Amino acid sequence: EEDATTEVSEMVTSLKGDIETAAGKKFDGTFEVVKYTTQVVAGTNYKVKVKVSDGDYIHVVVFKPLPYTQEPPKVSKVEVGKAEGDAL
Repeated sequence: EEDATTEVSEMVTSLKGDIETAAGKKFDGTFEVVKYTTQVVAGTNYKVKVKVSDGDYIHVVVFKPLPYTQEPPKVSKVEVGKAEGDAL
């Protein structure tokens, strides 16, 4: 697990609407990307920990295709009800 970078934070924040749809709920207050891991496939899977309120976190998987595809990143999975100490 690594601390979130500006690039990862901006990517995940830009997908907030899709994340809310996948989670079936709105995150109106805090939405702070804090940690992430990556897995290289035919592109990159980012598994990201997002703080959505005091003591409440979600895990989000975002797939970022290879640059030559010119496809945007997309949300693959959202897990709600996570804690700060939960492993990604």
